[in-house]
Amino acid sequence: MISPFEMRFNVFNVAKEVMEEQYKSNLASWELMNKAAKNVEELAPKYPTVSEILEKAIEINKFISDSTERELVKAVKRASGVSVIF
Repeated sequence: MISPFEMRFNVFNVAKEVMEEQYKSNLASWELMNKAAKNVEELAPKYPTVSEILEKAIEINKFISDSTERELVKAVKRASGVSVIF
């Protein structure tokens, strides 16, 4: 059986994977545009930040759980060793 801590960490990992896939898709699109046109560097996609991944994890968690944001943020910080200030 999976513990609540592990479940929250899994939610964080799913959010991270979603954000990474979105980044990869955006990067592929940008690379095609870059080949076709010059000076599109400012349109390059940015890799998701920890904050953005946490926001996505909170969004997913709200959909599947009654846990509060504070509980999820604490669990993610403990699991990843990340220090993020909200």
